Amino acid sequence: MVRLSHRGICVNDIAASERFYRDALGFEPYQDHGVIEGPDMAKTMQIPGVRLRAVMLKRQDGPVIELLQFLDPPATGPREKRSTLQYGLVHLSFYVDDIDAWAARIAEAGGTVYEETRAHFAANNTTMLYCTDPDGVRVELMKSPGEAERFSHSGICVEDIDASLNYYEALGFTPAENYVLDQGFDWLGVINEVPGIKLRAQMVRDGAGNTIELLKVLEPASFGSRERQPLNRFGLTHIAFWDDDPATTAAELTERGGYFVEEAHVTIPTIELMHGADPDGVRIELMRPVSSAG
Repeated sequence: MVRLSHRGICVNDIAASERFYRDALGFEPYQDHGVIEGPDMAKTMQIPGVRLRAVMLKRQDGPVIELLQFLDPPATGPREKRSTLQYGLVHLSFYVDDIDAWAARIAEAGGTVYEETRAHFAANNTTMLYCTDPDGVRVELMKSPGEAERFSHSGICVEDIDASLNYYEALGFTPAENYVLDQGFDWLGVINEVPGIKLRAQMVRDGAGNTIELLKVLEPASFGSRERQPLNRFGLTHIAFWDDDPATTAAELTERGGYFVEEAHVTIPTIELMHGADPDGVRIELMRPVSSAG
């Protein structure tokens, strides 16, 4: 059985990021793994001599995030918001009761509010606004009639929706809402900061209600690497799953267009870890608790 565990974020200052996600977005302490190091971690992360701090936070409505601060070697990459046209992990999205109140908390907690992205989709009376965390991770706020305040989804910019649907089906996700927005809507250009953008947003959902948005940009073309990025690169880094039989799942995911790196496969006294990527280079981690193995 495969079940979503968490989403990972590489941060510059774990105390600042923990404050942000707690004070601005309602996450609470969950697990503190302290300092992680040693040859097994260096092998599975493929980072020689790695040493890092790891803290996990959880919202009451379910989602878990893992904050990773790399002490050695230090993290690299920009700490600015990525374009929604860029392949890979895009954003975290929340339904909110009061966009202005949430935006104020985000700014107070060390994030950035991009007021110029505020947009209104009249067809379903939804207002949207983009913000970022202290390391440039996009946080989407949405206010829509009838939607309770809650975590909504995380997003991935993909090359081929059908290929991604096929891949994530093996991780327990099935197609849900599908939005084809190919008319060059003004509001869509505002929220994405790309005038005339056309896209398809295919939601996929697992049995526990976890939702991923597969975002295919029709115009203009998406860009960026579709190769798996190092874990010590700032921003959203990976999606992790608990799996009772990771070897079988890894083989199936490989057949569906992803891959796993055998050199990064380790088993330590408490857990087995496998690292790979989906068809667009999003890092996928499979974890099996060794203590539960028959």
